[in-house]
Amino acid sequence: MIEKVNETPVKKRAKPWIFPLQILASLAVIALLIRQADLERVRAELAGASLTWLFVATVIKAASLTLHEVRLWVSLMPDHKRPAWPIISIGYTSGLANSILPARGGDLVAIALLKKEQDVPVPAAVAAVGVTALLEALVFALFLVAVMFMGATQWEQLIGPEKARQVLWVLLGCCVFAVGFAGLAIFLARKRRNQEQEPKKRGFRALVRKTLEESGATLGAGRFVTLNLALAAIQVALVVGCFLALLPTVGMELEPHMPVLAVSGVIAFGALSAIVLPPSLGAGPAASAVFVYGFFGVSQDQALAFAAMSWIANTTPVLVLGLLPLLRRIRQFGGLESLTQGVELQG
Repeated sequence: MIEKVNETPVKKRAKPWIFPLQILASLAVIALLIRQADLERVRAELAGASLTWLFVATVIKAASLTLHEVRLWVSLMPDHKRPAWPIISIGYTSGLANSILPARGGDLVAIALLKKEQDVPVPAAVAAVGVTALLEALVFALFLVAVMFMGATQWEQLIGPEKARQVLWVLLGCCVFAVGFAGLAIFLARKRRNQEQEPKKRGFRALVRKTLEESGATLGAGRFVTLNLALAAIQVALVVGCFLALLPTVGMELEPHMPVLAVSGVIAFGALSAIVLPPSLGAGPAASAVFVYGFFGVSQDQALAFAAMSWIANTTPVLVLGLLPLLRRIRQFGGLESLTQGVELQG
């Protein structure tokens, strides 16, 4: 039986002053970076940039974005199979919203659109978005662990033995947490299936429980989760490949075995910065590039030039792939904010 969409807006709203404050923080970071840089040298670096390598990086980024949305579709397949293209289109819209909003606010857009357009129950939509991100984070964390093991000596020289061990333990802890969460979710899903059906409950606790059960159902579907993990590995390889292709864009040369170490650090710190700063302004990734590449002897001017090329390569595919789906949905629902309204968080 098709569940009707509840038109009552979600009552909890983000505080209106948070986003402007984050924009001001981003502008402050950009101003500080520019103030400390030699702008003439930055312009010289940009003037000599390789457009061919920039194009290659942009295409690789577009492929990784599309693969992420395919993985969202795969995450829904065990119990909520839907046509592929509408889910991919929703993913493109969410990706564009994520490039504007901090703290991955576009994920809320994806959840709302999955409910409104594809009648995916909210817990299942939350689970699909969460599992897609969880598997990607797990694969990237394992990749970083492998990078640290293979470049243990270099990492110890760069940040010191103690800090290198701390980073390694944090990464291993993240992997253990992800696997533990998956195990718990699978256990709850199987336990639920063995119990008699209970009347539907509402409220936050019911939403969390149902979301865990939906996550467990997805993670417990062997062939689908295996496919998702394989695609996540390819996606992570594409993301790393995009950043590696950006190095020759500005003529950045690093010692052998250092490029993968360097771009992995830039990606990791850039992802963390996106939690508190809007990615669209590029302040977090720029600061990450300056901070990380500084350990590898790269000048701040060249790091800022790299950050500018990175912003173009990472933003252009998001705009090209997501703008038309977003505009179509804004015309349909009346505004960006309304995309996340009209769905009651219920089990």
